[in-house]
Amino acid sequence: SYAFRQTMAQRAYAHTAGYDAAVSTWMARALGEPAPSRHSLSGRLAQRLRYGENPHQSASFYVDDSGRPGVASAIQHQGKELSFNNINDTDAAFELVSEFAPEDGAACAIIKHANPCGVALGADLSAAYRAAFDCDRTSAFGGIVAFNQALDARTAQEITGIFIEVVIAPDATAEAMEIFAAKKNLRLLTTGALADPTTAAQVIRQVSGGFLLQDKDNGLRLQE
Repeated sequence: SYAFRQTMAQRAYAHTAGYDAAVSTWMARALGEPAPSRHSLSGRLAQRLRYGENPHQSASFYVDDSGRPGVASAIQHQGKELSFNNINDTDAAFELVSEFAPEDGAACAIIKHANPCGVALGADLSAAYRAAFDCDRTSAFGGIVAFNQALDARTAQEITGIFIEVVIAPDATAEAMEIFAAKKNLRLLTTGALADPTTAAQVIRQVSGGFLLQDKDNGLRLQE
């Protein structure tokens, strides 16, 4: 039918446009061009969300081909589908803990409405979680918890003491997953690795009639 041909044509153009965008981006980087005359952005539809930041806003979740560890590439082991706000807060939490190398200690971040409720380092995950939670126990309720090390059973048990929307970590033990299995509404995500805070990445911010593009802030300030 004519409608079917239109649908297939749109999909074909979308596929070739994504390929052209990838080639254009690669060539600009290979040539060392920091600001090409045109910037293309392409993503694959990962999820049609129930709504956006507010119930009256429609929203979708797209994934790019960067392969950067994080919420876009994470495996969800249990719980309901992530919402727009869940994805936004989970990304912020995981990017934050990725600033801390696992060999330097366990790190935990708790995010609520894109704001940190608490961030802490500890001798182990349990200690880091308790310290982060103690920063603001009230705001942590219903928040997002991120770790820079594999989630263990002891920490998982402590987390079940309050309502948490999402937990994200590089990995989780079988015992931790078993503890979370009793919390059907809790989403558990694992990424397989931390996001490298030193790798080149770009941040896009939309403005009326255009968008701003800048390098991700990955500068390190050394202690004097």
